[in-house]
Amino acid sequence: MKNEALNISINKKEEKALEMLSYYYQNDPRPFCVAYSGGKDSSVIVYLTIKMLQNLITKNIDLKKQVLIINSNTLAELPPVLKHLNESLKTIQEYSDQYDLPIKVKEVTPELKNTLNVQLLGVGMPPPSNQLRWCTDKLKVFPIDKEITSNFPDGKFISVIGTRRDESFSRDARIERKTLKGTNLKLNDRYKNASNLMPIEDWSTKDVWEYLFKQTNELLNVDFLWKIYSDASGKDTKECTFVGAGGKHIEEGKIGCGVSRFGCWQCYMVRDNDKSLDGLMQSGYENIDLYKEYRDWFWNLTQQGWEKTRDPYSHRHQGQELYNKGGEDNPKYGMTMPKGLNLKLRKASFSRLLVLQTKLNEEIITKEEIIEIQKRWLFEGDLELTAFKIASKNKIILNAFSLNKDLRNKINLAKEFYKEKLNKKDIKKHFDINTLKRFSIQYMLDQEKVKRKFFPSKKEIIHIKKEWKREKKLTKNQYFKNLFMLIAE
Repeated sequence: MKNEALNISINKKEEKALEMLSYYYQNDPRPFCVAYSGGKDSSVIVYLTIKMLQNLITKNIDLKKQVLIINSNTLAELPPVLKHLNESLKTIQEYSDQYDLPIKVKEVTPELKNTLNVQLLGVGMPPPSNQLRWCTDKLKVFPIDKEITSNFPDGKFISVIGTRRDESFSRDARIERKTLKGTNLKLNDRYKNASNLMPIEDWSTKDVWEYLFKQTNELLNVDFLWKIYSDASGKDTKECTFVGAGGKHIEEGKIGCGVSRFGCWQCYMVRDNDKSLDGLMQSGYENIDLYKEYRDWFWNLTQQGWEKTRDPYSHRHQGQELYNKGGEDNPKYGMTMPKGLNLKLRKASFSRLLVLQTKLNEEIITKEEIIEIQKRWLFEGDLELTAFKIASKNKIILNAFSLNKDLRNKINLAKEFYKEKLNKKDIKKHFDINTLKRFSIQYMLDQEKVKRKFFPSKKEIIHIKKEWKREKKLTKNQYFKNLFMLIAE
């Protein structure tokens, strides 16, 4: 069946996709929600959706249902990609309005607390991995969920997406497993009253590009799309040229040029080397080398081992968490779990990012993000408001008055508490100054909860780091001083 699908002409595949979209638009009461990322597959979906609506108009069919085209801007894209997205969203809406199509285009962005800058530099989240892919939810899924809930409060809609079977074997199997018997619809994992519709699930990458090049640039800039995919793959567009009648057919042997990734310039899911950035840099995109230099530097900085990069306390609740999986057979059982990136590392990274921003003359971190980062650092004992000082050195004027009055009062009380109660020789002998300052602000924020938080002594930190280095629980053979007992003395 799949081999037969591969031999169908692109015109026939378009016809089949349009029939599918038209059928569910007319016969299913649920509205359409089209996911548009700005990439090649979602661009095809936009073209198909608009053509389907225009076909219905020519048949004098009343377009009663609105179509929501939604884009999730992570705020972390490279300038050429961001420019393409902004222009595309504007053009899609203008085109829809011009031809009286019931389309609403909506761009969503992550909440301030969830932006990549705040999460990496403020919260101290380690770079995303397959085991902890936190970026997708915080940057894309949560903002989209919020918009979908606003537009479809009952959760009833059809999500039209550009997922294709040939992208991977596992994706092919997953699509097959989620198909609702006797229909073209798929299960939607997030919304029980919604369904997914994949009009191009049987299309190949070659089909996608061949179809896009049959379109004009009136709606989307296909030429730019082809160029940036080609450049991101590290190949000159001349190597990826499309040939045939009218220049509209992709040459089979050169289709590899169109399968690269582009998006977040700090993407760490690709691990130690981002080949897409390399490709764009080789193609001469302005300042890509500077973006890549920072991205690679930050990646290497965070990969030196837990004992050099991580804190033993949670940056979220300031408590300690222990390994509890696998029972006594697990050598890590009972060991303190490594938590977020330490403050020293984040301060160095923040400083370097602002230097990069100055060199680029492009905003890659906002004032609002810097204020949020400073708040997170403050809760970890940065009573000196270092983020604001670093920002001011880079001509971004921020100071204590950028925080609300209540927080400024808490800072002053914490400084006084540290000076009067904690800045003592006997206490500083056992506890790191940063730990004492963190205790001071946490004490002022909530005196009742502070006893349940974790403030390890110098010796305990050394012990925990030894456990991390050996990756196993070690016997505690020394007495660890308790901060509350020392204060009471």
